[in-house]
Amino acid sequence: MSNLKAIILAAGKGTRMKSELPKVLHKIYDRCAIDYVCDACEGAGIDNINIIVGHKAEQIVEHVKKRNENIKFCYQEQQLGTGHAVMQAKNNINDDDIVLVINGDQPLISSKTIKSMISFCKQGNYGGVVLSGIVDFPGSLGRVIRDDNGNLNRIVEKKDCNEDEEKIKEVNIGVYCFKGKLLKESFDKLDDNNAQNEYYITDIPMHIKNAGYSFGVCAIADMSEFQGINSREELSLATCTLLNKTRKLHMANGVTLIDPANTYISIDAKIGRDTIIYPGTNIQGETEIGQNCIIGPNSHIISSKIGNNVTIETSKVTESTIGDYCKIGPFAHIRPNCNISKKCKVGSFAETKNITLGENSKVPHLIYAGDSDIGKNVEIACGVITANMNINWEKNKTVIEDGAFIGCNSTLLAPVKIGKDAIVGAGSVITEDVPQNALGIARQKQVVKENYKKN
Repeated sequence: MSNLKAIILAAGKGTRMKSELPKVLHKIYDRCAIDYVCDACEGAGIDNINIIVGHKAEQIVEHVKKRNENIKFCYQEQQLGTGHAVMQAKNNINDDDIVLVINGDQPLISSKTIKSMISFCKQGNYGGVVLSGIVDFPGSLGRVIRDDNGNLNRIVEKKDCNEDEEKIKEVNIGVYCFKGKLLKESFDKLDDNNAQNEYYITDIPMHIKNAGYSFGVCAIADMSEFQGINSREELSLATCTLLNKTRKLHMANGVTLIDPANTYISIDAKIGRDTIIYPGTNIQGETEIGQNCIIGPNSHIISSKIGNNVTIETSKVTESTIGDYCKIGPFAHIRPNCNISKKCKVGSFAETKNITLGENSKVPHLIYAGDSDIGKNVEIACGVITANMNINWEKNKTVIEDGAFIGCNSTLLAPVKIGKDAIVGAGSVITEDVPQNALGIARQKQVVKENYKKN
């Protein structure tokens, strides 16, 4: 789609959240609310995104810039209403644009809905379109009044509704698209002659209609997308809605969730068929899990790639790769930048960080392995530590080559290299390289003092 722009409103204080954090930076499970809105716009083919910021603008700018450097920001120094917020992007709007306006606290709006709305606007040659929905209990929401042709007659706020208008169940979702030229022309016609002394975006459709253009109404297909975030309770409800949708999607694709209500999966995660996920498991970020895996219970996987036929039991894996047929846990901690090859074991209370682990190697239990290159068919016994930091806080690398065996309760003081098929005797503190096929022992000879304890 060409000539598409989005204006995301994110300048409000969000006072009902009772938080020092801007409302749009509160997380819906593992991503901030505004991330979902930006993704929905980008998924609809909108590359030109403008975010209106005001309250704690620097926090929003810093966060958004990390995910997309191309997003533009417009500053609303005084929060004088939604119409005034949109005005701040006036210099970024061209006459031939189609401009989407959406709130930054509507994280469940889908790219499919945005695409449909823009297509509806173009096909109907409307001056603009408002997104509407049908609810059983409209409450304080603005009612959408249609004309005889099914187009917008007006939007009436609850406090201004007469008896008949109050019964209308079609409400304003708060998402619009406008033709750029008409949107800019309407700015000069907005005024703050109302009880709040604010400039309302809901007045813009009326100005476009008064200029002789039809204004369309596009009904949303899935009302769960309407959920906004104005309080902690609404944040919780939006999170539940998103998680439930994600769970159903994975189950429909052949994933078994033993207890869906107690399984938490990111919208970005990909999971293969016949994988079984046990309760209490959290899968966050752009995690990929292969087929025929067993995950959980109470495991936590963050932005990692898991192969096929892997078992991860009650363990944490962060920003790492685990190959096919591996067994992880219970109570293992795979910290960032670990590359674990297929058929490996990282067992109970083992911790790894920034390592490569070759095929069919074992790090069974009570082990710390950090900043290490470990080869194939290596066995590391209980209680081993790769001591990777020296007195100057400099980190060094341990290298353990194929087929080596490290005896229990040994410390490998980096930088050090254990050669192919070498053995380190139990209880050793290794400070020098151990050559291929050699035995390295570094411990004092046992001393026994007879009759040491006297009555």
